[in-house]
Order: sequence, then structure tokens, then C-alpha cells
Amino acid sequence: MWPFVCAILALIGAYCSICWLYENLRTPVSLVLHGIAQLVLPQKPFSEKYGEWAVITGASDGIGKGYAEYLAGRRMNIVLVARNENKLNRVAEEIQRKYSVRTKVVVADFANGEAVYEHLARELLPLDVGILVNNVGLSYDRGMCMEELPKKLVWDLLTVNVASVTMLCHLMVPAMKQRGRGLIINISSLSASAPAPYLSVYAAAKVYVRNFSMALREELRPHRVEVQTVLPGFVRTNMTAFVASEYDGKAASKQLVRVDDYVRYAGFTIGKTDRTCGYWWHGLQYAGLKLVPEFVRVFVLQTIYSHLRGAKKNV
Repeated sequence: MWPFVCAILALIGAYCSICWLYENLRTPVSLVLHGIAQLVLPQKPFSEKYGEWAVITGASDGIGKGYAEYLAGRRMNIVLVARNENKLNRVAEEIQRKYSVRTKVVVADFANGEAVYEHLARELLPLDVGILVNNVGLSYDRGMCMEELPKKLVWDLLTVNVASVTMLCHLMVPAMKQRGRGLIINISSLSASAPAPYLSVYAAAKVYVRNFSMALREELRPHRVEVQTVLPGFVRTNMTAFVASEYDGKAASKQLVRVDDYVRYAGFTIGKTDRTCGYWWHGLQYAGLKLVPEFVRVFVLQTIYSHLRGAKKNV
């Protein structure tokens, strides 16, 4: 009897190991294979492979600005979408001067809901949009319990983080399918790896982005339109400014990856893998979280965000 039990446990262990290895090695293996292919075979520029224009939401700073600069450096024309016109114009001028590509500024506040998409349709549909980067996002300024969130913030978290991704894909997918090419990059979050107490609405919204993106990828695969899901950890942006200020010089602050470093790694994965954390250290964190049961992941995220909650309240 005991040998039989040992054999069953060994099979279970082997199965779990294979699942974990597949889940966490598929991206690096895909990157290696595509890297080798690039050395051997001529590669089309993004503008020829996907289309002339790249649309980036939340492009006035942070990861969105980083993607805009990265894609401009690959000779794509750039549409910058955000709510702050002055910031957008500065970024547009900087990109034009540095990369000598065309830019277009579209002012849109995604918190305004349905009305904003009529404006976006008029501005975007006439263009040959090859890459759509759904980066715009809204988070908390500290860890908070659900009932502490102002009602307006709850609506904005859902409208900005969930509706924007969904409705922009709904807007842009038909033209991409008709052309038989295109790439959608949806920015989720490492917090989508488990329920995150004190960041509950934001983390749940990012789970939606992950699941929506993976399902959409399969719908669009027959039409040669690619969908990539990106799950960043902590990156030094305006959304994580309170972490940087409260933990300056401490371990938590040092975990914040600079935008330039993050986008350099994440950009390398474009067209090579359908899912990535974007940065090697974030990939290791994701693999570690997936190695433990969900209740442990919940405990880890609860510890992180409750600590940030306490730090902010003590300011």
C-alpha cells in the first residue's frame, strides 16, 4: 500500500512541477527562441508588421510615456492619449525632436465614461493603428479598506481600469481584423496574481484585464491580430510615488524599477510572447507567488499593502 501511495504522490508532484515550469518558463523560452530567430531571419519593422501608428493611453508620463518613446525609437508614429494636454504636448514635442516621427495628441479623461469614446473614434479610426497600448490606469494613494474609498474613486477605478481597456479594444479590433494585422498590449499588474486586501478594487480590476486579454487573444488569433498581457510589479511612477517618498532609501523603495529599465525589458518582449511581467525581477516575483497556495499569496499581498496603509496614515 505504501509504495502505491508514494507513486501517486510522485505523480502529483511531477504534474504540479510540470504545470509550474510551463507557466513560468514559457515566456523566457519564447524570448530565447525569438531572439535566435531574429539573428537568423530578417525581421520586419513594427510599422510594416503591425501598422503605421501606435496608440498609447496614459502616455503623459510613467510606463505609457516609456512605451511611446520605445515605439517611436522603432520608427512608429505615435498617438498620445491622456487627460493633461500640457503634459501631452511636451511629450509629443520631445518625441518629435528625438525620434523624428509624427505624433498626434488626443486629450481624453477616461473617468468621463461613455462620452469619451465618440471623441476617440473620430480621432483614431481614420488612422492605420497597428499597436494599441492600453496603459491608462488609476490606483489608490495608499492601502485602504473598501469602505474607506470615496464613492467617486470606486467608480473611477472601474471606469478607468476596466472600461477603458474593454471599450478601446471594442473600438479598434474591427479595423485590425479587417487589415489582418495588429497588436494590442494590455497593462495588467502583478497584483492580479492573487486577491489583494487593502487594494481590493484595483487588484480585481487588473484580474479582469488579465483574463479579458487572454480570452481576446484566442478570439483574434485566427485573424493574425496579437494580444499581449503585461503584469508589472512596482515601477517608479506617479502611481507609486508615495512608496518612494515614504520608504526613501529602504528596501521597499529599492524595489521600484525605473521606467526606462522596465520599458527596455518589456519592449524587448513585444511580438515575441503573449504574456510577460515585463521585467526579469517581476517575473521571479510572479513565479514565487505561483509556487505557493493562494492563501499564502493573499497573506503576502495583505502584508505589503497593510504596511503601506499604516505608513501613509502615520504621515
